[in-house]
Amino acid sequence: MPLYTEFTVTVKSTSDGNRYYINNVRQKSLSLTAGETYRFDQSDSSNDGHPLRFSETTNGTHNSGSEYTTGVTTSGTPGLSGAYTEITVAATAPDLFYYCSVHSGMGAEANTVTSSNFSQFNLDVADYIEEAFERCGLEVRTGYDLRTARRSMNLMFSDWANRGLNQWTIQQRSFTVTASDGEYSLSSDIIDILSLVVRRDNIDYSLDRISRDDYLNIPTKTTTSRPTQYFLDRQIVPNLKIWPLPENSTDVIHYDALTRLDDASTPSGGLSIPFRFYPALAAGLAYYISMKKAPDRVQLLKSVYEEEMQRAMDEDRDRASFRISPDLRNYRYV
Repeated sequence: MPLYTEFTVTVKSTSDGNRYYINNVRQKSLSLTAGETYRFDQSDSSNDGHPLRFSETTNGTHNSGSEYTTGVTTSGTPGLSGAYTEITVAATAPDLFYYCSVHSGMGAEANTVTSSNFSQFNLDVADYIEEAFERCGLEVRTGYDLRTARRSMNLMFSDWANRGLNQWTIQQRSFTVTASDGEYSLSSDIIDILSLVVRRDNIDYSLDRISRDDYLNIPTKTTTSRPTQYFLDRQIVPNLKIWPLPENSTDVIHYDALTRLDDASTPSGGLSIPFRFYPALAAGLAYYISMKKAPDRVQLLKSVYEEEMQRAMDEDRDRASFRISPDLRNYRYV
């Protein structure tokens, strides 16, 4: 039995470029326990040309950082059988980041936790399916049971996107405008844009969102200036329209995008879901499966699902200070 925890590393091409997937989760945030050993298996052919390394700086050497080597060993060539990067986390190890030593932007954080007997509770797709079937009073018996459960899970994720804001799926993205070009195709994984600014000379200027009708009724769509308004045409491939048209090719658009959840692709794969949504996912999958296999439990499981989902979404919100100042202008001082 190996004396280490193994992570399977693959590389997938996304709309943002190549990204590391750890146990089938894109740029998975890791917690590494001091004194423990972790092996990052890079034998999959997709790792060819993408050696995984560690740094105390996010994005490592691509962000003026240096490679962290304490307790780190490497073996083989990424993309070939037997290749791996291994780290035994020192007792005094800082919070780390894993990154590709050749390409920028592929990794994520690998935080260090002390030996306080803390352990992460993680479930893969098969665990959720088994839990959901048990709540329905059933057992997973065939490959078809797994397929139909994964299908239900992916349909549920679509419902989650339609329900509104899920904070963990927000990604900040950007692009440089082109002079006199007011339309830009965005990545197909974008559901909506929450906020958008144009950056000029290191100053951010907010753009107001307008409706389809408002955009259609702009009389002079060829006007050039600093953009002040935008309309998101939410097609299969979202199309961003900004107005006035950019007057240069140096301004940069920065926006917060609400993006799709990763699909439940394989039973052994992980899910990029925050801990606070674990109960809602299990309850929701049980409800979806009950509609097909345990109709006598539909109402009970639906009520549990809605309660768990509401609790998770109440927690999944922005927090900001809120102050009330009384208006004393109509009062006389005596």
